[in-house]
Amino acid sequence: MAGSHIFICFSSKDESVAREVVTALENNGLKCWISLRDVLPGQNYQEAIVSAIEAASGIVFLFSENSSRSGEIKKELSIGGSINVPVFPLRLAPIAPSGALRYELAIRQWIDIFPHREHALVRLANTIKTVLDAPPDAADEVPLAPAAKAPAARAAKAAKARAKRTAPIVQPGSQQFEAIRALLARHIGPIAKILVEKASAEAVSADDFCERLASRISAPNDRATFVQAVRSRLAEKA
Repeated sequence: MAGSHIFICFSSKDESVAREVVTALENNGLKCWISLRDVLPGQNYQEAIVSAIEAASGIVFLFSENSSRSGEIKKELSIGGSINVPVFPLRLAPIAPSGALRYELAIRQWIDIFPHREHALVRLANTIKTVLDAPPDAADEVPLAPAAKAPAARAAKAAKARAKRTAPIVQPGSQQFEAIRALLARHIGPIAKILVEKASAEAVSADDFCERLASRISAPNDRATFVQAVRSRLAEKA
């Protein structure tokens, strides 16, 4: 398993079920990360969430009427999707996804926690193990949230490009940084600052920087407008 834990994505209104899921998965040898337990006192909540998703080997998404209305849930799934973390949806009620969640779950086969709760949780644990333990070449054969493969040559090329670059794409605190942060915040909220800092430090080029940030925006028209605006800001820097 590439990551260190399973990230539990849930609405606070589904806390009791989330705790039950964590207990079931950890009893089956799958370490979990859940915000209500693992965000430390005084820790920046949004930064902790982003770090936990990036370190995760998988995301269990508790799909319910509550989570389907949560903007924060959509952001968490978007972050996971942008870095190809496999998602395991667990449906808590007989409802269908709509809007942005319909897009996120279009290629994913969810597990219903009803009518046999214990059986469903065992199936969830077994499915996670099957997907995460599968060889890379077999990942695409698994119907539930297959993990995308990153070609070694592309990864090596990106690492080499990063090594040559000695400065971030935009300097934190600069006018360009604040302008781009504000542009992204219109779509995803305060978490934009953390994501711009990360993309600025890790992107291998201005194009890569734009693509990393645009991937956080779900609407195609909004993405295109955002990229155009960011390129204009980067041109001002040049």
